[in-house]
Amino acid sequence: MPRPSLHSASITLKLPFDMSATQEVAALRAAGIPVDDLGNALSGFLFVRFSDGWRGDSNVFRWFPSPIERSANEPRLHATPPRHSLPLQAKG
Repeated sequence: MPRPSLHSASITLKLPFDMSATQEVAALRAAGIPVDDLGNALSGFLFVRFSDGWRGDSNVFRWFPSPIERSANEPRLHATPPRHSLPLQAKG
């Protein structure tokens, strides 16, 4: 069963991994994603999944128009207790 999604991207773009940075910025802007000259989102949140060059030959850009936040009052989908790490001396 797939995980429930909290947010859906407004724009998803799949680009070849060997594009230059200038070409990527031009493609992101043409798709309607507001980015600066370096490819950073000017508004919202831009998630990038880079290709590893082995299993895939494209980078995936997903733009969310507003920042992804969770209200302190909203329940978590997967409530997990906080993890505690041991000091290095205690690990033996």
